[in-house]
Amino acid sequence: MTHLICRADGNASTGLGHLYRMFALYEIFKDNFNIIFVTREDSETKVIPKNYNTLLIPSSIRLEGEAEWLFTCFKANDNIIIADGYQFVGDYQKQLRDFGFYLMYIDDLVSEKLYANIIVNHSQNLNRNLFNNSENAVFALGTKYAILRPMFLEAAKSDRKVNCIDTAFVCFGGADVLDLTSKAAEALLECKSIKKIHIVLGGAYKHNSIFKLAESNSNLNIYQNLSEEKLITVMRQCNFAIVPSSTILYEICCVKMPVLSGYFVDNQKNVYNAFKHDELIYPAGDFSKYTSEDFKYEIENILNKSDYNYFIANQSKLFDSKIKQRFLNLLSSLKFRKATLEDSKLIFDWSNDDLVRQNSFSSEKLVFKNHKQWFVKKLKEENQLFLIALVNNHEAGLIRYTLEEQNAVVGISISKTFRGKQLAARFLVESAKEYFKINALPIFAYIKKNNIASIKSFENAGYVFLRDTKVKDNDSVIYQLKIKDSYD
Repeated sequence: MTHLICRADGNASTGLGHLYRMFALYEIFKDNFNIIFVTREDSETKVIPKNYNTLLIPSSIRLEGEAEWLFTCFKANDNIIIADGYQFVGDYQKQLRDFGFYLMYIDDLVSEKLYANIIVNHSQNLNRNLFNNSENAVFALGTKYAILRPMFLEAAKSDRKVNCIDTAFVCFGGADVLDLTSKAAEALLECKSIKKIHIVLGGAYKHNSIFKLAESNSNLNIYQNLSEEKLITVMRQCNFAIVPSSTILYEICCVKMPVLSGYFVDNQKNVYNAFKHDELIYPAGDFSKYTSEDFKYEIENILNKSDYNYFIANQSKLFDSKIKQRFLNLLSSLKFRKATLEDSKLIFDWSNDDLVRQNSFSSEKLVFKNHKQWFVKKLKEENQLFLIALVNNHEAGLIRYTLEEQNAVVGISISKTFRGKQLAARFLVESAKEYFKINALPIFAYIKKNNIASIKSFENAGYVFLRDTKVKDNDSVIYQLKIKDSYD
């Protein structure tokens, strides 16, 4: 079984968000990989679950030497690294790649040039063109790749309605350096219709004011370092929330309730802007400037509204049941082999599938005898490259390259068994690397204009729109992929 190295840090000064997000990924992958949780000695290690296999990086190891240290601890070819943290960009990623590690990077800022094999950003409304020269990468973007623990993914399946607000949930993360928790609690205590307030503190919270408030207000309950199950239980007791636009907001939207959300650090802005645009939250803007009076003003505005279930209905559309499988597919073993005559029936079955025929420029059903004759002929032609994609050693699809005078033309078909798992972009990215090993001509993809899913897959694989065209009277588009320079 392949080893997975989960790399994240967190403490009172940097917050615990990256740690908690990595805990969610640990839970997603734990049944499929041997996982080692790697963090620095100065991290808030008490929040790391005791059953995790944890390795501490000595404080003597500086960031610029960390990749070499990891290489001395782990065999690069046998290990995958998932890194979550602002410090793990640029040179750090390049060093890991140079040592031979396969790298998944959890991004928030959409700014630096990235060198990871897989780039995950679960903010809404992103596309890979927003990223700065990140080449040869598979992109996993949007809430289809929301980083959520399994119990929250399960909670997202349930419906909910809220007709009045009387119980509030407040959480501002692991450290809450600005003590926004106390400011929000003070405002809620002044709202007579709020009967109960549930405050969840992170493991790095260092302030005293919230505890003093609790001493004189019996309707204020404080919790710290809750398990996943207990956190959901507390959330379900509430019908209103005040949280920042971080992972806790995703979790609140799984449980579903009206929520006042804003940001106080840069990495929360993308999530905030997307959730505001899609009308999932009551927008609060920059929390870092808030006083208790500001919180009170926003809360009273929300209490006077009656549109709670409109926001909840929008939240219900955020997450589907395939998130865990999508993440597993990202790290599934993918290899290619050249097709042989023995693959004739396999490729016939894939090509003759109803959906494949529907999206093809020749939609009539194939006849096996004719297909076999065509396939035997094509295998002998030097301008053909037939690659069978193998996912965990199972035949999953065909990628075919036809070399023409000025470009190659790509075609892709995926086995029915492997459809719906967001594999097309990865097949296209990885097979293109094989193609560019033997030829430098650009690759063209001809796609029916109404085949939105296919267009999206090619865009996610780095193909760019070239022009509109007609193919056998079908309105179509041409997308192009040019050879990319190797990482330098």
